[in-house]
Amino acid sequence: MVDKSNIEARIRKAEELKASLEEKFEKVRGSPREDEFKSQLDKVNGLIAHLTEELEK
Repeated sequence: MVDKSNIEARIRKAEELKASLEEKFEKVRGSPREDEFKSQLDKVNGLIAHLTEELEK
């Protein structure tokens, strides 16, 4: 059985990380590091989607 409280906690943590990355992304927009932050945001979004899927099972 899937431990839903653990998954929910991981989703919350990932959403906090996403918010932090979005703030930093705004600061580096237009700089050489923009792609790096886009990549990190894509990975976090993928993680959130995956965890949400696991929670719904």
